[in-house]
Amino acid sequence: MAFFYERVKLKVKDMKEPSIKIIVRLSNFGYVAACIVLYLIALCILVSAIWGILADMRSGSYTVYKLLDEVGLIVFSMAVIDVGKYLMLEEVIRKGKPELHPPQTRKTLTKFAIIIASALSLEGLVLTIEVAKLDVTKILYPVSVLITATIFIMGIGVYQILNSRSESKQ
Repeated sequence: MAFFYERVKLKVKDMKEPSIKIIVRLSNFGYVAACIVLYLIALCILVSAIWGILADMRSGSYTVYKLLDEVGLIVFSMAVIDVGKYLMLEEVIRKGKPELHPPQTRKTLTKFAIIIASALSLEGLVLTIEVAKLDVTKILYPVSVLITATIFIMGIGVYQILNSRSESKQ
């Protein structure tokens, strides 16, 4: 096993700079392609939500509950866009550049987490209302989604407290 490890180690050392640049470019291309796909998916979700709102208004079946479903889709599409933006910024644009300062990193991650927490909370709220109208005995799942969203938000708070304490010690 040690012989195999030494051979792999030698091959990595022998790797030339141009091959590393090619690997990095291919990796960046993959991230850019994934981000474009995420943006297109988010755009499709947005168009679908708007189409649903317009169709409900034209048909006269417009209700607040249907509107909340569409709002949930819009918030979800924002989360997908934010994931794509985060990947593009962190893995393609900022790669190889100096690290962000801890407050900037905390702000970026917190913003990203808040969008996810908002989407999760909204989904839990919509599910709770719908289940309460139809069959209150199935309320456990929506309530568990709301509890999970609450724990997630508390986790964001703990992350911010611990991160700011570690910054103040430096």
